[in-house]
Amino acid sequence: MKLGEPSFRGTQLLKWMYQKRVASFDLMTTMSKPLRARLSAVFAIDKMISRATVESKKRDAVKFAFECIESPHYIESVLLYDRQRRTACLSSQLGCGLGCTFCVTGKMGFIRNLTQEEIVGQLIGINDYLAARNDKPVTNIVFMGMGEALSNFEQVRSSLEIIMHPETFNIGGRRITISTAGVIPSIERLMTENLNVGLAISLNAYSDVERSRLMPVNDRYPIASLVEIAKRYFEKTGRRVTFEYVLIAGITDTDKAVAALEQLLNGFPCKVNLIPINPYGDPLLQPPSERRLEWFADELHHRGIAATIRKSRGQDISGACGQLAGGSR
Repeated sequence: MKLGEPSFRGTQLLKWMYQKRVASFDLMTTMSKPLRARLSAVFAIDKMISRATVESKKRDAVKFAFECIESPHYIESVLLYDRQRRTACLSSQLGCGLGCTFCVTGKMGFIRNLTQEEIVGQLIGINDYLAARNDKPVTNIVFMGMGEALSNFEQVRSSLEIIMHPETFNIGGRRITISTAGVIPSIERLMTENLNVGLAISLNAYSDVERSRLMPVNDRYPIASLVEIAKRYFEKTGRRVTFEYVLIAGITDTDKAVAALEQLLNGFPCKVNLIPINPYGDPLLQPPSERRLEWFADELHHRGIAATIRKSRGQDISGACGQLAGGSR
């Protein structure tokens, strides 16, 4: 709908809605009262409501349960604190259809894709939380919440346009990472978008046999094809791909695993994030000891692979990797 206003009014609207996060046109005091009245008569600003906001006792994470738009389900997202960083872990789907055995979200099954409004709404809600505590707004974004982000490509792509816009959140591609279980056609599409965002591929195993047991998607996109697309992504974008690797005692933390990862990954620029599996109820899938974890990381370093141990933030509030469960009212 055209209102016949000059183009700078659009910039004002963006700043009021996304930077100042006002919930009413009446609060947009840089605009005339008649214009505010016209906007209020035609449009509405509706924010997503967090029905549960749970803070970690370690003060390193906060989990939100946002109400969906026209749906009884909750969208879980997480705010992570790391020194000066404020990272929003955003969800892209309700549930997930990939069925990874170590992920609670996967046990929900796929319900539906989130809309652009629901994706951006999570970020607005998290920034409202930070502002209420006189804290800085979100500095970094990871699409590592509920769902496979690249399987909701259009809505994630349009959300990124808003997130990266200089008059809204102004978060550049260098501070955004999209995680994927390895949906190769969508990775290829992402490579053509020139977004300069980081890519994290959930590897989580050292052989196709083990990865298929943990991640059924491996039957379609096996490990060799993931390594190949990672190389292509680096060649196209100049961004090193991160391989997420879940460590499970006696399964993915073995001597054999180290040797296999060296053969797979050494020789091209990439990073490996080591993630001890977070508890979710299966007694057969447990994290390795701290000593074994450090040994595994050291062994990869000795073999020329850049590996870091990811600290699990939000585990005590079921907000860590693989623990987001959604729910409904």
